[in-house]
Amino acid sequence: MGAVLLAAVLVLVAVVTLAPGEEERLAGSAGGMEAVARSLREGDEIAGRTIGNLAFERVFRENGLVYFEQGQGRLGDRAYGYVWSPQVRPQNVEHVEGPWYAYTDLED
Repeated sequence: MGAVLLAAVLVLVAVVTLAPGEEERLAGSAGGMEAVARSLREGDEIAGRTIGNLAFERVFRENGLVYFEQGQGRLGDRAYGYVWSPQVRPQNVEHVEGPWYAYTDLED
């Protein structure tokens, strides 16, 4: 019985350790995300989309930036995800790589 429990724990640790992290999932999804970003016009919005290895509640273009919203905080007051901006650095974001930034906002 102890050997079975130990094996189960080792499998769980291996799965968690070897699972791709957020950076790897973004790297594998960035090409598809950029294609979607380039296709959206100002004011366009797409609901419930999985692109590559990442799921988004909505994707939308606003003020020339394309937001890939992954979700909201527990109270529904903080949206978070990625923003694509090849021309300028958006405010209140963390640069990830190239035209990609991570954001967490308070909803208005």
